[in-house]
Amino acid sequence: MKTNHSTFLHSKFIRSLAMIASCTALSAQAAVVSIDGDDVTFTYDDSTLFGAANVIGNAIFFTPTTFIAQSANTDGAVQSTATLNIDVQVKEGSSYLIDGFQLGELGDFLLTGSGGSTSVQAVARLQVTSLTATCGPIWSPVCIAADIADTGVITSPQGVATDWNLVADVNYGSLWGPDTHVQAQIQNTLTATSTVLGDSAFIQKKFNGVGLVVVEAVPVPAAAWLFGSALIGLFYGKRKLRK
Repeated sequence: MKTNHSTFLHSKFIRSLAMIASCTALSAQAAVVSIDGDDVTFTYDDSTLFGAANVIGNAIFFTPTTFIAQSANTDGAVQSTATLNIDVQVKEGSSYLIDGFQLGELGDFLLTGSGGSTSVQAVARLQVTSLTATCGPIWSPVCIAADIADTGVITSPQGVATDWNLVADVNYGSLWGPDTHVQAQIQNTLTATSTVLGDSAFIQKKFNGVGLVVVEAVPVPAAAWLFGSALIGLFYGKRKLRK
């Protein structure tokens, strides 16, 4: 589990995408959308709270406008939850493989209250499932890797709009090896809590960015080439001796 409120571990990656996203108009699209990146194709449903997406290189990003949790007076804990599935497939003929994913999220919150009567929290879970490989016993062969990022319960500052951010990383190269076709799933929960009359809590998600760790495939390892060359040399050497 990763907790990150004041420091953004991968700010250059995420904030650069967020800047581009803020300057890019999102077009109206159908429910199921496919967008090509440099080496992969992303397919997702744009009818969730994440909304429509744009792609830059091998990264896909969303700029949701209605992913909000808000609590006032004695409403208590109010949650907003959504799940997004993204099918990611290497383009036909490409020599690249997918080795991992990085998720970055940005948003802001506003607390109005005192004495810990208001709070907010954001949680993100990134899960990657292989659509080509198998792992484990026959009754549970699915290859899955996941990471969770959590801001923790935030109770300050009060009365000032403040940014929050999260980063999650899933690198499965050592688990089942680089892949060509996977499903990336993002599960998000925003929680706003207010327990006293006159107080309020508000939190929203403004940006989601998912970047891929893409590596170039090497068809035959160097060691295999050397071994094959040695066999060929040995074969021809024996033929000459027989003559």
